[in-house]
Amino acid sequence: MKLLNIVKLVKVQFSFKSMKLSRIIIYPIKSLGGIELESSITTQRGLEYDRRFMLIDENNKFLTIRQHKEFLFYQLKKSESGFTIQHKNKTQQLHIPWAISTGKKITAKIWDDEVEAVVAEDHINTWFSNELGFNCRLVYLPDESPRRVQPDWVKNEHHVSLADAYPYLIVGENSVADLNAKIQESITYKRFRPNLVFTGGQAYEEFLWKDITIGAAELQCIKPCTRCIVITMNPETAEVGKEPLKTLFKQRINEKMVFGENAILLAGSLVKVGDEITIISKKDDPYEKVE
Repeated sequence: MKLLNIVKLVKVQFSFKSMKLSRIIIYPIKSLGGIELESSITTQRGLEYDRRFMLIDENNKFLTIRQHKEFLFYQLKKSESGFTIQHKNKTQQLHIPWAISTGKKITAKIWDDEVEAVVAEDHINTWFSNELGFNCRLVYLPDESPRRVQPDWVKNEHHVSLADAYPYLIVGENSVADLNAKIQESITYKRFRPNLVFTGGQAYEEFLWKDITIGAAELQCIKPCTRCIVITMNPETAEVGKEPLKTLFKQRINEKMVFGENAILLAGSLVKVGDEITIISKKDDPYEKVE
């Protein structure tokens, strides 16, 4: 399908009704739990502290929830100097600082990218290895380590942290509600691991946003986020089902199962829950290249 019917409908009903930022979420360690915030500094790489760490195997390759669904059971909480991590069924906690400035530097592999990362202290790596039952290490991506956003989609040079591909992921609560109306189980935004969640507007209209503001921050929406088996995992139980991937297959765009909109930051340094979202311009097609 070139365009699914629901997006054609959004193009007709495109809403400029009041839309507001309802949730801000960071995921300090790739594929592990999120932390909800009332406000966050915005950077070119993404929200401050978002996905600056990841776990790697003995070959320096990144580990994700795709292979290790037990990652879902680790909860993170913000502290003054960093964050704590804890298995939801255990009492032992580990404190991790927001950044690691000293330590061995290695080349780590994430998808097709190679990045220079800093290895965490031995006691941190031992904790994770003991918890997960296999040898692994935690690494940190420093500011000086480049990782460019895909130039096929973003011509100007932008960089991303350790997210899969783009610095920001935006999801509408009405889009989640539309999916819930089509499936038997109830799901939440947590299935999609977004950074920014908003209220108001039409379901899926974020697919057609181009330039927007969220409070004083200016963002550019790039393309819909392609989805995989991760969204079939219940974030509370780690049980794997068929939904919502089965439903997204029926309403795919350009033969891709998508949900949520990838974005980059153009200007601004802060977003807050309650910030109004203003659409400056929109796309005629969800896959229209914007830069």
